[in-house]
Amino acid sequence: MIFLTLSGVARSQGNFKIEGDKSKFDLPFQLVSDLVIIPLELNGVELNFLLDTGVDSTILFSLDKEDSVEVQNATVIYLRGMGDEEPIRALKSTGNSIKVGEAYSKDLSIYISFDYTMNLSNRLGIVVNGIIGYDFFKDFVLEFNYPRKRLTVYNKDRYSPKRCRRCEEMPLIFSKNKPYVNALTTINGNTLPLNFLIDSGSGDALWIFRDEKASITLPEKHFDDFLGFGMGGSVYGARSRVDKIELGKFKFENVTASFPDTTYISGLKSYDKRNGSIGAKILKRFNVVFDYSRKTVSLKPNKNYGDSFEYDMSGIIVAHDGYTIIKDIASHYGTGLRSKEDLKQGNVIYNSTVEVKFKLEPQYKIVEVRPNSPAELAGLRKGDVLLEINKRPSYNYKLSEIHQILSSKEGKKIRLKIQRGLLETTISFRLKRRL
Repeated sequence: MIFLTLSGVARSQGNFKIEGDKSKFDLPFQLVSDLVIIPLELNGVELNFLLDTGVDSTILFSLDKEDSVEVQNATVIYLRGMGDEEPIRALKSTGNSIKVGEAYSKDLSIYISFDYTMNLSNRLGIVVNGIIGYDFFKDFVLEFNYPRKRLTVYNKDRYSPKRCRRCEEMPLIFSKNKPYVNALTTINGNTLPLNFLIDSGSGDALWIFRDEKASITLPEKHFDDFLGFGMGGSVYGARSRVDKIELGKFKFENVTASFPDTTYISGLKSYDKRNGSIGAKILKRFNVVFDYSRKTVSLKPNKNYGDSFEYDMSGIIVAHDGYTIIKDIASHYGTGLRSKEDLKQGNVIYNSTVEVKFKLEPQYKIVEVRPNSPAELAGLRKGDVLLEINKRPSYNYKLSEIHQILSSKEGKKIRLKIQRGLLETTISFRLKRRL
């Protein structure tokens, strides 16, 4: 989960254009934990960026050791986000060249953070080098097809909205270059008109900011939890469910919602009047068209629409933790019949060779354990390294697949082989729905 604001900086951006003045192009993306990761070239270097409606600037925060990106005209600025840490010292660089699919800009300002406390690569299991948001959205009409993992980028001056009976077009309200929508939300039996940031960079369904004066209160059924990482550090709060949220004609009931502690949102109050955020677990249920020039968002239900909203049922948060060396043994067999006499006598000569290779495979570690959860009660601890999941090597899974397993079905038995220091042991537990 990412919340970002910029303080004390001025904006100066070049516009994006499509090569050859085409009307549109398609760009495949990776969908990891419901977040959209796109390929991008920054000053000629290929990188992966999170495409995030919740940020108003382009931020570079992670590079592999072998990567080197030259940036222009750097000056010191400070970034502030949700969390309990002080503003982060960073650099602002102007005049950069960037290419996204068939779109390009030759004069992009970016922000470079070397002290970024949240490592998206570890949390998502793939390399993510930065975030791009308003800089890209403002110049196009963008259509997200979540099931097909495809982004269609339209020339905004030549785009005509499609007629669609199943769709709902909602007006966008902009503040600090971020898109907001109004949605009726029922909490504790009270139906309230709330103002939500549309945040495609949040892996949750809803974040809701408590406000007793506005009757926005935490439901009685909830549990305290680690909610995620912001640019200011770790964010804690409570997880619960809201009775209902209405996005135009679309209604969702019993929706998972995170309520961050007021400590972590105090820095937002001075400029941000929102009541919370709508994240990717809702957005992925639609084909979504963002048209910033017309200030609209269009929603069309897709095959994910009827999926239930679920939390992790294990009580652990797993992250990528570097790589481990695995011995890969391949045996090669060859059959040789030396003569007709061999054939008559039934003699078959086998030649076999054994080839030993070593390869790097991802390693996963438990980075958070929820108190009184099935995992904690079974004996799992923060820092345990996962060796096997249900008798399969953990490196055979993508991190997003591990997350799916841990929130799959109440009562499902999970068998984890873990390493704790020099000790290897197997711990089993059953998934349990908290709410």
